[in-house]
Amino acid sequence: MSLRLAVGMFKHETNTFSPVPTRWEDFSPMAGEEAHSTYRRSGYAMAGLLAEAEAMGAKVTIPIAARALPSAPVSRDAFERISEILCAAARECDAMLLDLHGAMVAEDYEDGEGEMLARIRQVRPGLPIGAALDSHGNITARFVENCTVMPGYRTYPHLDMPETGRLAGRLLREVLEGRLDPVTVLHRVPMLPDMVRGLSSKPPMSHVIAAARAEEDAGLPCCTVFTGFPLADTADTALTVVATAHKDRAQAAAAAARVGGLAWSLREEFTQVLEPLESAIARAAAITDGTVILADTADNCHSGAPMDSMAVIEEALHQGLDRILAGPIRDPEAVAQMIAAGIGATVTLEIGGKMPSPALKEPLRPLRLTGVVKSLAMGRFTVEGPVFTGMPVDLGRCAVLETPRMTLLVSEGRVEGLDPLQYRHFGLEPTRFRYVILKAKTNHIPAFGPLAVADIACHGPGVASLDFAQFDWRRVRRPIFPLDRSNA
Repeated sequence: MSLRLAVGMFKHETNTFSPVPTRWEDFSPMAGEEAHSTYRRSGYAMAGLLAEAEAMGAKVTIPIAARALPSAPVSRDAFERISEILCAAARECDAMLLDLHGAMVAEDYEDGEGEMLARIRQVRPGLPIGAALDSHGNITARFVENCTVMPGYRTYPHLDMPETGRLAGRLLREVLEGRLDPVTVLHRVPMLPDMVRGLSSKPPMSHVIAAARAEEDAGLPCCTVFTGFPLADTADTALTVVATAHKDRAQAAAAAARVGGLAWSLREEFTQVLEPLESAIARAAAITDGTVILADTADNCHSGAPMDSMAVIEEALHQGLDRILAGPIRDPEAVAQMIAAGIGATVTLEIGGKMPSPALKEPLRPLRLTGVVKSLAMGRFTVEGPVFTGMPVDLGRCAVLETPRMTLLVSEGRVEGLDPLQYRHFGLEPTRFRYVILKAKTNHIPAFGPLAVADIACHGPGVASLDFAQFDWRRVRRPIFPLDRSNA
C-alpha cells in the first residue's frame, strides 16, 4: 500500500499593528487539482513539497492551499475553518507536508501555527509532519514540539522557496525511511532585526547564514536562522535559530547556541539609522540619468500595510520631481469615482489615506490631485519575476490617473512591488519614467533592480515601518534589542 501524504498550505505573516482585516475569503482557498495546477510549477515552497511527495511515489492529496497577504490577526472563522480541514486530512493520511509562514497570529491564538499543529497532533498523535517556513517566522516552542522537521528559507529576498519545500520533503522522507530520528532545539535571541539588514547576500545576515551552513556541513541535518517578523507584538517575536540533529539533543543545542551567539554579537549591525524622507527624496532629485526606484518601505503590503499612504508621493511632488510613475495606491473610492467619470475625463480627487490606522501616532491623510483618467482595467495577472513566481495577483478594478508630473495607478486591491508587470499590465513601462515610487522593502530588488540606476529607501509613515520604537509594544518579551539597548 502506497504512502498516503497530505500536502497543504496555510500561510500568513501577521502584522499585529495592521488595520487590514484577514478573513476567510482573503486566503483564496483552493484544494485538489486546482491547487496542484496553481502551485506545482510556482515559486512557492508548495512546489517543492509536491515535487518531493511525488518523488516518494506517495498517494498525494491537497486538502487546502490557502494564503493571504500580510495583514491583521487571522479571523476566528478563517482560522477555525482551515485548521479543521487540515485536522480532517490528518485523520486520513500517513504523513503531512505543510507550506507555512511561521509568524501567524490568530484572533484567539497568539501562536497560530503552534495551535494548529497541536490540534493536528491531538487528532493523530505522532503523525510525521514536515513544514517549509519563511525565514521571517517567529518560531515558538509549541511549534517545535508539534512538528517533525521544519527548514526555513535561506535567502531574502526569498528566492529559494521551492528549494526549501524540497528540503522539507527530503528530511521527512528520511524520517519515514528510518534514516533520521530528529531532535530539534529552538534557541531564542532577544533581538528584533531590521528586515532590510536581514538581506541574505550582505553582512551581517550572510555571516549568520554561513555559520548555520557550517553546522550542517559538520553533520547537522538542518540548521535555520529565522530573523523573525518584527511587526508582530507577541511573546515569541525575536530572532531564533532552529537546529535539528539525529538523536543528539546536545549536538543540536550547542549548534543553535553557537549560531545564535554570533547573531547576538552582530546585533548593532542588524539595525540601521533611518534616513529622513526629505533627505532621501533630495538624493533622488540629484540623480540626472536613468530610472530611480523610490521604495516606500513603511507602506508595503507584504509587511501588512494598507498601501494607501501618500506621504512619499507628496514629498516627491513637493521637491519638484517629475516624470513619476507611482502606485498602486489602494483606494476603492477613488477608483469608483474615476470609473464613473470615464476615460478622458478630468477629475479632482482626494486619493489615499482613508483606512484608519490606530497604531500610528498621526493619521495618514489623503492627497488632492487633479488629472486625466488615462485608462481603466481589471488588475489581474500572475507574477513572472523571481520572487513569488506564479503568485496570482488580483488588484480588482484599477484606474490610471495622469497628472502633469506623475502617472498614478490606483487600485481596489494590494500588491507589493514584485514584478514590473504591475505597471506593464496597464501599458505603463517603468523605464520610460525618471522615478518609480512603489511599495516595497527588498522583494522588489531582483525584478526592478536591473531596470534602475539607483534604488532609494523612503521611510515614510506606515504600519510596516522599520522605526520599531514608534509602536506601542505590550506583548513582546522585554528586554529586547534594540528597544532596550541596556540588554547588552
